[in-house]
Amino acid sequence: MSHGLSPTGAKILDANDDGLVAGHPAALAKLMSDGLLVPHTADRGTHRMIEAGWMALGAWRKENPGRAALADAPRALPKLPGRQHEAVLAAARRPDQNVPGQDDPAYRAGEAWFRGSTLRKVVASGYAAIRPEPHDKSEATWEATGRPLYLTKAGRLYARQRGNIAVHRRRVVVIACGEKKLPAPGVNEYGNPLPGHPAGELYIGDYHRSLRAAADALTDSALIFIASALHGLVPLDRPLHPYDVTLKDEEAVAPETIRWQAAGLGLDDADVIFLGGQDYAALLLASVPHLHAPLAGGMGDQRGQCARARDDAGIREDWWKKAATLHDEHAVR
Repeated sequence: MSHGLSPTGAKILDANDDGLVAGHPAALAKLMSDGLLVPHTADRGTHRMIEAGWMALGAWRKENPGRAALADAPRALPKLPGRQHEAVLAAARRPDQNVPGQDDPAYRAGEAWFRGSTLRKVVASGYAAIRPEPHDKSEATWEATGRPLYLTKAGRLYARQRGNIAVHRRRVVVIACGEKKLPAPGVNEYGNPLPGHPAGELYIGDYHRSLRAAADALTDSALIFIASALHGLVPLDRPLHPYDVTLKDEEAVAPETIRWQAAGLGLDDADVIFLGGQDYAALLLASVPHLHAPLAGGMGDQRGQCARARDDAGIREDWWKKAATLHDEHAVR
């Protein structure tokens, strides 16, 4: 025994650095009765370490240096002051993991947001940062750029430890555009073009709609982007006019543009699934080398694979596990 941990209990906790704990029911019941775990309501049969569990695990690792990777072991993070704590947890609950400030849509919607003084302290803690972009000539700062703040890996760990929130890397889905589109929206009374259609509504072909249905089942709409042959990576709400451009055309989006867009979207810190053909996958891989592209075969085959993924949570979770593995493999290269 060491700090209340049996050899079996220590082994279970030591194998679960993300705080989500699974194992033999009897061993989990003992750990829970010792006040080291609580049930994880989002997943029956899984438990989550609380602060006492992290402390017991940390003490066991110190006493057993030959049996644990101490350099990589998570430490119980100190709790932030009130508003900073709330800001990190608010970001962890959002699909985009952005910390809402006064420029965030949350402010206009009357939802929780945080003043600049709070955001500045969260940045200083290392729990949130702006996304670096390729055109930055030197180290960019939040105060100088005004870019949105997003949770860092440390911020996600804090939210898991201190907020009991099951937050990990964002799950982003990119889908190929389509040839068939809505007609141009026309002009106003002055002869000026009306705003374009939202990108999520522009493409109306059966193949694209199959990709979109699978994407909707895989992740939140805020994390779905369309790979446009003309515009590159676009969110679903971006207005677009219909166009007739393919990747083979001179007007097609340049790989450099994709690289800038991927950096701005923080795809290096996300698990990414791509649904579409190999020509688009090849374009994206140069900027997102950990991209998981599970579809194969012709359009009919791919539509069938999307339909099965849409209806089968097991397929979707398998895809995400493979995407996470690809991210981890590229992170250590």
